[in-house]
Amino acid sequence: MIARRKDDQCKGTTKSGTPCQRKAGDSGYCNLHDPVKQKKQAKKKQKTNHKKVRLYDLINMVIKTIRAKGWEVYLKSIDKDEWRYATLSVSRTEGYEKVTGLVEISCNSKISISTEKTSFHNYGLDSLQRAIEDGMDSIPWIKPLDKKQKEEKRPNFLDALYRLLRRFDILVHQLENRYSNREPIQIKDEYDVQYLLHALLRGIFADVRPEEVSPSYAGASSRLDFLLKDEKIAIETKMASSSLKDKQIGEQLIIDIERYQAHPDCKILICFVYDPENFIQNPVGLENDLRRKTDTLEVIVFIVPH
Repeated sequence: MIARRKDDQCKGTTKSGTPCQRKAGDSGYCNLHDPVKQKKQAKKKQKTNHKKVRLYDLINMVIKTIRAKGWEVYLKSIDKDEWRYATLSVSRTEGYEKVTGLVEISCNSKISISTEKTSFHNYGLDSLQRAIEDGMDSIPWIKPLDKKQKEEKRPNFLDALYRLLRRFDILVHQLENRYSNREPIQIKDEYDVQYLLHALLRGIFADVRPEEVSPSYAGASSRLDFLLKDEKIAIETKMASSSLKDKQIGEQLIIDIERYQAHPDCKILICFVYDPENFIQNPVGLENDLRRKTDTLEVIVFIVPH
């Protein structure tokens, strides 16, 4: 026999079908059986699960991308209260150096993923960051950025590099003018050009590799002066002289261009020629003759100054 309900007794029933014995509130139900509160709790649970799924979508994408780029990764921490944040630890050995870093994931109204180094060197972290950003396009619920937005989001290091090369002679003149009768820093030969350019490149790019071995051409191999591996840019330097003018430089660079067509990490070849004494008679013509763009390689030539 089912007991009769009291006036202040909850109108709900238990899972077994018996009347709830708890005291009712203003709605006529206890907190457990109040339909309005049950709906709110269900909605809150659904929202929490939704946030959890979104965060794990990001985590799984980032882990997949990191491993595809040859890094080791593990989940360092995750926000299990609000499901808004996660941190991953990454590491990779480059030569004799171990590079380590953190990938911070933020999954709020605005999605953000950032990397930062935890080791002295940060080789490859910039490239990893870009790969992760590209991977975000694979997540259906993230609105993809159009091409223009992506270009605005990423810093354009190439523009900075091109401006630096075009103004290289101004930098040299600045180094020659020192105060307090200090000995000037002079650029006398091609090795000096490489020395100064190496320092300037390190100020813009994280991973600058000098004297990278290039593929063989006509049975011979050589070393390119600099490789920006993350950006897939090779830089070849020359310094014009009385014995190295238009014809000789053109012939050497043509061989370099053919050789670098086969380099796996070279999509852009920058041929930089420093000509402070104006040995090259037609710098514009030489730049135009050597400049080209194919499916595998873009060649850009700077003859400075002119």
